[in-house]
Amino acid sequence: MGILRILLALSVLIAHSGSIFGFSFVNAEIAVQAFYIISGFYMTLILNEKYIGVNNSYKLFITNRFLRLYPIYWTVLLLTILYSIAVLIYTKGNYFGSLNVYSVNFENMNFGSFVFLVFTNLFLFLQDIVMFLGLNTTTGNLFFTSNFRETTPHLFSFLLIPQAWTIGVEIAFYLIAPFLVKRKIKIIIPIILLSLILRAVLYFHFDLKNDPWTYRFFPTELVFFLLGIISYHIYKKLQIIELKNSLMRLIWIAILVFTLVYSFLPIPFKSYLYLITFFISLPFVFILTKTWKIDSYIGELSYPIYISHILVLTVIQALKIPIIGGVGLTLTLSTIVFSVILNEFVAKKIEKIRQKRIMPNH
Repeated sequence: MGILRILLALSVLIAHSGSIFGFSFVNAEIAVQAFYIISGFYMTLILNEKYIGVNNSYKLFITNRFLRLYPIYWTVLLLTILYSIAVLIYTKGNYFGSLNVYSVNFENMNFGSFVFLVFTNLFLFLQDIVMFLGLNTTTGNLFFTSNFRETTPHLFSFLLIPQAWTIGVEIAFYLIAPFLVKRKIKIIIPIILLSLILRAVLYFHFDLKNDPWTYRFFPTELVFFLLGIISYHIYKKLQIIELKNSLMRLIWIAILVFTLVYSFLPIPFKSYLYLITFFISLPFVFILTKTWKIDSYIGELSYPIYISHILVLTVIQALKIPIIGGVGLTLTLSTIVFSVILNEFVAKKIEKIRQKRIMPNH
């Protein structure tokens, strides 16, 4: 699923920069929700097939997940801080880069608000909750808001890697995944229905039709992780069926094409159609590509691309790097190169540690 994952990561990148020769792939919201489905699938896979026997440990699973997330995140976070310090020096104290919002609003925050923002930037926990909060510049307190865009300053601007809020949602799922993924389908389906009902109630009864309620609220986004769980069970059923390679390639090509031309399709309810198609395609795509080494390597770049692209964009704009074929293309090429470096010198070294922690099951 590597190529599919990198296309979704690039979809978010393009949403923050601009199209590539007119192509913008799926929108960022759909890309994120598709990633949630993949996450549900993979967590079910590894918890049912890897973290079993002597490795059946909640602590081992969670710490290995954190080892997957934090080294790349902390590397990009450190580089973001170092870049901000360099900007401060270059501007002779007039601008503090990504940290400027802290400099400007430091006196407007009380100790608790400051500690919360530092904590969530360091450890990713609760970054999604930031999207439901505002800062009262008179009292220094944080307060709940149904629309974060109506607050001043925007609290999300205090996130040094703003797109990482989705990892906060992912972490919430990781914490409960071991208690969900081994449940029978008859348990999962009612939870899916409850999540959908809650989404409908918020949308129609409380008129919460705006961001962040449309794709940042974990209880309503849980449906996508749960669809990933069901997708895994479909995959297990398909394993015992002799599927034609040509059929699986056709399904794989179809979902890739759908992802690439999504923005051009003038069809109603295409976001729902895409996510349903994605959910159905996933087991077939996994069976087809799970032994493809190149595809696997490409997939490894999706997380570094997602986490680093805002920093890369900031540097491109600050250094006024020549734009080749538009900002979207320049950012894509630059971020891929940077992500390869992150993957080779950070992720792969940590991956060896992660795998050594897994004991062979006899």
